[in-house]
Amino acid sequence: MSKTVIIYTTKYNTTKKYAGWLAIKIDADLYELSDIRGSDLKNYDTIIFGAPIENGYIRGVEFIKDNIQKIKDKQIIIFYVGLGLYTLDEIMLFNFLPTYKYKNIKFFELMGDFNYKRLNFMDKTRVKYGSGKITSDLVDLKKDIKNAKKENINPILKFLEGNKDNSLI
Repeated sequence: MSKTVIIYTTKYNTTKKYAGWLAIKIDADLYELSDIRGSDLKNYDTIIFGAPIENGYIRGVEFIKDNIQKIKDKQIIIFYVGLGLYTLDEIMLFNFLPTYKYKNIKFFELMGDFNYKRLNFMDKTRVKYGSGKITSDLVDLKKDIKNAKKENINPILKFLEGNKDNSLI
């Protein structure tokens, strides 16, 4: 039986929700990024990494990049949580050059929540003054955006289910 680990980092807890829902559904070990080391990855066949997007960058993805040689023969999935502002090409350009090193990673975007009132000072400043793709004319700062739903993980579950036959998980 193969073993799966889900490693996540979060800023406003949406990624943590998704990671928890996935871990329950697939009976995976669950770690916050700060609680796992690269040497721990040898115990797993499938590695799922989840993180929020910040100005096109996947928060904490250096962990996967730093350990890519150790895990290149494992199934690797990265899910990133955002508001649908970046294409996969942009994600690759910002995070994964040279791209050939990461060609075996499967990527999923999961829609995140947005609540201007909960943002820290720097994030409020970025939104208010247009740093990155979230600008005040793109979202109504007085309204909460609630996109995080359990069914959003279904594409990942379907992918994992489809790969059971291929003994990848």
